[in-house]
Amino acid sequence: MGGNTGRRIALLGTINRDTIRTPDGIETESYGGILYSLLPLSAIVKDSAQIFPVVNVGEDMRDVVKGYLEPCSNISFDAVSFVPDKNTHCFMVYDEQGNKQETLLGGVPKLTFEQLSPYLDADALIVNFITGTELELETLQHVRSESSAPIFMDIHSLTLGIDDQNRRFWRVPPRWEEWVACTDVIQMNEQEAALLAGSGLDTEAKTTDFANRILDNGSTVVLVTRNKNGADAIYRRDGQTILHHSPPQPAGVPQDETGCGDVFLMGFMSRYLDEQDPVTASLSANKLAGINVTLRGIEGVRKFGEALENGSPN
Repeated sequence: MGGNTGRRIALLGTINRDTIRTPDGIETESYGGILYSLLPLSAIVKDSAQIFPVVNVGEDMRDVVKGYLEPCSNISFDAVSFVPDKNTHCFMVYDEQGNKQETLLGGVPKLTFEQLSPYLDADALIVNFITGTELELETLQHVRSESSAPIFMDIHSLTLGIDDQNRRFWRVPPRWEEWVACTDVIQMNEQEAALLAGSGLDTEAKTTDFANRILDNGSTVVLVTRNKNGADAIYRRDGQTILHHSPPQPAGVPQDETGCGDVFLMGFMSRYLDEQDPVTASLSANKLAGINVTLRGIEGVRKFGEALENGSPN
């Protein structure tokens, strides 16, 4: 597909089948995972990059995945592996208080170094943990040692364990600092950051102290997304740690927050590759997330390009 001669961007993750049950007993079938990154990224980079999803997909999802991605001329299927295993299926049940119980069934094999090796010279490698089991730590460490490409990571579901009934639960990921040490830019939401920090990051000082641990560990930029309160980008310049807060920038009436973190990282990555400036990249990313929040569900996100044309960030 494509024929694009611009940047090469590899995105690692999982494409999920989702079943969502709300308190009224209604079940909705949908699809998600890195579709929430791929579809907006395709519109964001347009003709300037070719995107390679590095993903194992169950054969039962072949037609679905092709239906979503084939219309995007800058998304290549070269790294998509259709496997005989049942695709990952996430069941989300919400109670009257808005609490969510997530159960994960099925599952495809973990990505191998051999699958990733063709993209070691990409302009960016992005790891978005949808299941938290996409690859082994040693595989990512091998990639890091062999590649000079910047690695962007959304820690996301690495913070979720799976019990003996396949239910997800919050936990501090084993060896999380080793995972993060593989990254140039690491993103997490404020709940995930608080989990890793061992306390709430409700002040600039607490956020900076936690980010300094990660910057000392080898990363260049720490991103903490704060939902309707915007996002923080923490980085160092001339030996000083700087925290830049970018406020939210909704492009219209909020409809659905799903995928806003995914879009934030895609927007940040795209602008950061251009300018190496965390401030302008964070501001641009917040504008793009503000567009995403006006779109409902994955079907709405399919129209991200149209929405972007109507509210494109500078």
